[in-house]
Amino acid sequence: MDLRHLHYIVASARNGSFSAAAHEFNVRQPIVSKRIKEVEEELEVKLFVRSTAGARLTPAGEALVVDARRILEDFDRLTERARASGAGTLGRIVVGLYKSLSQGTLRTFIDDFRERYPDIDLDLLEVPFTEIIAGLHSGRVDAGLILGDPGKCEIFESLALWSEHLMVALPNGHRLAEKSVIYWPELKGERFLISHNDPGPDIRNILLRHLAAPSDHPQIDTLHLNRDNILSEVGSGKGISLQCESAAGLTGLGVVFRPLHDGNGATRLGYIVCWKPDNINPVLNTLRDAFKEAMLIRP
Repeated sequence: MDLRHLHYIVASARNGSFSAAAHEFNVRQPIVSKRIKEVEEELEVKLFVRSTAGARLTPAGEALVVDARRILEDFDRLTERARASGAGTLGRIVVGLYKSLSQGTLRTFIDDFRERYPDIDLDLLEVPFTEIIAGLHSGRVDAGLILGDPGKCEIFESLALWSEHLMVALPNGHRLAEKSVIYWPELKGERFLISHNDPGPDIRNILLRHLAAPSDHPQIDTLHLNRDNILSEVGSGKGISLQCESAAGLTGLGVVFRPLHDGNGATRLGYIVCWKPDNINPVLNTLRDAFKEAMLIRP
């Protein structure tokens, strides 16, 4: 007995006729009659009472049809889930990211993605850059969201995402706090507080690129503090800090945020998503397509 036999039995019970069941499956009536007879002989029980008026279930047949329907429904669900898994609309994906990226534009994207694909488990892993890279190599992480340009990690494939303004966080009473825009030269002589955690090292490189000179290096203090605690230090007058635009929504810290500009306009931070080329997780394709779509509809 196989699924084909169960389909014929359920259809015959539903239609009250072997002929009608045969018509439903586009086969000849003797085929349906033969398959049902095979089941009756295998189980040694009569399932239908045949007559010129059609076919009527016996009590044993009624009991079998209940279970047969359940089996067929379960198989249909199994088939649908397998197809969805292969199509990347069902399954699990692990995305590594810096803790500071769990707000702003990315948060909106994640919420939209989860609403659009409720059968996908999108697991976020907040870890440093080195652990994201190690996770991509080992397969523990499917995709990594990091600061940089597509060429930053040459051994991985990558996709350029959105960018954010680089903001300077100043204590409320700072000499530059009343300005709407801050230019890099105005930050000469300031003490910068950056985090030991990502994206602190990226921020440090940006600082050195804009302010370092052969005889003049900016004062940079690297602290083992998270973003919120660094901003609290800024609010206490211990220094200033460069932050991603998503931090500008934080309040109650005694800090103001101003965009940084150079001669070409606003200084921006770009983000990329990267993945190992041989990753075979079908959900990864769905995630990449969702990122591409999100980039197309951004203003």
